[in-house]
Amino acid sequence: MRPVFYSSSNVNSYRITSKLKLPNIEFFYFQNRIITPFSTSKTLSRHASPNPPKNHGVIKNLSNTLYKTLSRQKKEEHNTKRSYLSLFEEALGLKVKWSADLLSDLLLRFKSSTEIKKKSLELGLSPSKFKKVMQKFVGEVWDNKLTRCKTETLQSAYNANGKEGVKRALTSAFLEYIPEYMEEQDKEKYHSLKQLSDLSFPAEWHPSARAMQRKIILHVGPTNSGKTYNALQKLEKAESGIYCGPLRLLAHEIFDRMNNKSIPCNLVTGEERRTLLGDHVPLTASTIEMANLNTPLDVAVIDEIQMISDQQRGWAWTQALLGLQAKEIHLCGEASAVKLVKSICASLNEDVEVREYNRLSKLVVANESLNGDIKKIQKGDCVVTFSRKAIFGLKHEIETATGLRCAVVYGALPPETRAMQAKLFNDPNSGYDVLVASDAVGMGLNLNIRRIVFETVRKYDGKDIGYVPIPQIKQIAGRAGRYGFENSVGEVTALESQDLRYVQKAMVTPSIELEVAGLQPTMEMVEQFAHQLPDIKQFEKLLEKFEDLSRVDGQFFLCNFDTQKAIAKSIEHVDLTIPERFIFATSPVNISDPKLVTIIKMFAKHYSERKPISLNSVVSLDVKVPEDTLGLSHIELKHRIIMLYLWLSYRLSETFLNIQEALEMKSNCETIIHQSLQSMKFSRKRHRITKSDVKDSKKALKQSKERRLAQENKPKYSVKIKTFGDNLKNNDKLQKTTTTT
Repeated sequence: MRPVFYSSSNVNSYRITSKLKLPNIEFFYFQNRIITPFSTSKTLSRHASPNPPKNHGVIKNLSNTLYKTLSRQKKEEHNTKRSYLSLFEEALGLKVKWSADLLSDLLLRFKSSTEIKKKSLELGLSPSKFKKVMQKFVGEVWDNKLTRCKTETLQSAYNANGKEGVKRALTSAFLEYIPEYMEEQDKEKYHSLKQLSDLSFPAEWHPSARAMQRKIILHVGPTNSGKTYNALQKLEKAESGIYCGPLRLLAHEIFDRMNNKSIPCNLVTGEERRTLLGDHVPLTASTIEMANLNTPLDVAVIDEIQMISDQQRGWAWTQALLGLQAKEIHLCGEASAVKLVKSICASLNEDVEVREYNRLSKLVVANESLNGDIKKIQKGDCVVTFSRKAIFGLKHEIETATGLRCAVVYGALPPETRAMQAKLFNDPNSGYDVLVASDAVGMGLNLNIRRIVFETVRKYDGKDIGYVPIPQIKQIAGRAGRYGFENSVGEVTALESQDLRYVQKAMVTPSIELEVAGLQPTMEMVEQFAHQLPDIKQFEKLLEKFEDLSRVDGQFFLCNFDTQKAIAKSIEHVDLTIPERFIFATSPVNISDPKLVTIIKMFAKHYSERKPISLNSVVSLDVKVPEDTLGLSHIELKHRIIMLYLWLSYRLSETFLNIQEALEMKSNCETIIHQSLQSMKFSRKRHRITKSDVKDSKKALKQSKERRLAQENKPKYSVKIKTFGDNLKNNDKLQKTTTTT
């Protein structure tokens, strides 16, 4: 039988291919709109082209084939029309715009998800009812009949978090939809769990703040517009107040700034406390997660308010906005946050005063790139790239080609070391004339940059290589030219011409308004939820269940639990209570670093056994300063372990009790890293990460996990093999005895 092809350009004709192969449809045309993504093969056939051929019955699994065909067709169209504009839209998350076709695609995927089926069966829905319930649910979503899944709600979820956001919204709505079809005993348990995981009214978590009539002032503007400066002026004059920032570096900067002005100020971060002696210390500089919500204050400053929509950390900004007991709250950030902040504050019956700022210094986007010529790098330039290897490769190339020395700034460096490197670059007499940096340069450092040069506009995001988001490009570019510094007029360009075109597009793009704010349950909520599910022993599964059943208001979303679940899984074998597991799961651990995961497992085991652990037994600092990147990465890892120890010491002090020792090691470690950066010998050229690198990295990570699991399970396997061997010997003896008899 030969396959049939339908042409959407001419519905009344079709052509037959002469090659024998499996049935396939390249184009399919439907004349009426009642076709839905969950239509059966019969329905699709009924509403197909007016003159279908007699042999159309051979086509099997038409729904799946159609889905694959449309996906392939869209991909082909996209490739033929690909341009810098489409790349630019991709970085904005607008590569595929919201449409009925996209909703069809997402509903079809959701309907066939085995993961959703498993979750609903675990809650008590019988397998025999699942298919019918799912069919009905998807139909009502398609017809726009469900309140929780109105088209505008799903579109908002898509705009905020892409396809993953829509999947979350559908999952939560479906699991709320199924109780009607459950047995009575399962219904009672379900409703109890839903009540405990209901996050719909986060404002009610902070009754003391609701009892106040707070004044909210929102300072918005681009980088270098003076918005944060004006907010801090209010903080300096306050009788009591707090600064809440996204980085330890920023908290340190405010701490130093206030004390240098003879305004007493304490420092509170997750890993460090600096409390001044005296009867009254009016101010505190804090990281956003450590904001004190229990003390009445005159003034609070929340910096980088646009991060309220961050997938991982947005909950901390939401918590501070809802919970700070301050008479006057100053929010600083991008204009994209205005609509969302106003919406949240309106639900609290609080007004928002918006103060808009323009950039104080001029910023010019170049018409030409450097055409790949490293020799065109000049004094005062900041060259931006997005991988650690590329940073050191660029440093070597620039120093060789131009004779200019380079300071470096990247994310893995301790904040204190970043500040030292920034100081070298800013000092005209230090001999360091160029800065080579990652996106870490975009926030938290005062730099005298004349020109930003993007070496690339693509980076690896942990899963794949993609274009740097537009807001990030604008934030980094905005670091060029600093009001009050020598280089007051800034310039932005790129090393390569194709990258410059992307930068030019980014710089003229208006901000996209934020639509949702992050939330995270408290430890008490998770603990109460756990008591209702005594059969679930794994904390990772408990978090997943909470994530599935949680309900949030339309302007909020539940922040990503992936990191917490990964840490929870790694310490599942350790005997800990729910609150203790919650502490370890929320600790600052990069789960992509297997060595750090091993350390957190060791720390958890010591704590469960109530054994005090000395940092010296885990970390030893070499006297010799490393002169290559491998040695430097080892020292950076040691610094992360020290910071993890300090973080735990402020929460579980009975085991992690050597705080002073850890602080001294931290200081020594930062000195070694700084010295290493100055004496670094690196002769390799820069390396641009490619798809093959990503593939190799994933393969290496998978092999590493397999080796680690094999090592962990080795004793078990040895016992099994020994037992199996003993059984063989016993069987031989039994056979010999039987033969003799």
